[in-house]
Amino acid sequence: MAEWSKNNAACLTTWITLRVLEQSFKVFNDSAAITMKELAYWNTAASDDMRKIQATTLAHQLDNIFIKIRCARYEEGKTAEQAVSDTVTVLIDADKTMNDLAAVIDANYLFLREQLDD
Repeated sequence: MAEWSKNNAACLTTWITLRVLEQSFKVFNDSAAITMKELAYWNTAASDDMRKIQATTLAHQLDNIFIKIRCARYEEGKTAEQAVSDTVTVLIDADKTMNDLAAVIDANYLFLREQLDD
């Protein structure tokens, strides 16, 4: 994935969606290095099983917003199940960053701006 950039649809959409969902309130330029454990859903007292449930819920919320509101499509050969699963894998890793999350999202979703560039 390219560097964290407002010109990358996945970076910008990941950041603004997490902000709307009140997961992070940092400005875009300060968000690339935010780790998953810094997002609001992360509960240090939660078990791994509970954290996975919470991450799965958040991944479904992201998927719904991307597909139903942001008019994204799945990348060729990708499915909703795969996109959610890949997103969960990042969300449950405490040290993964928002930039890492955006990279996985970029690999699974084709955003409207990208569709218009085709």
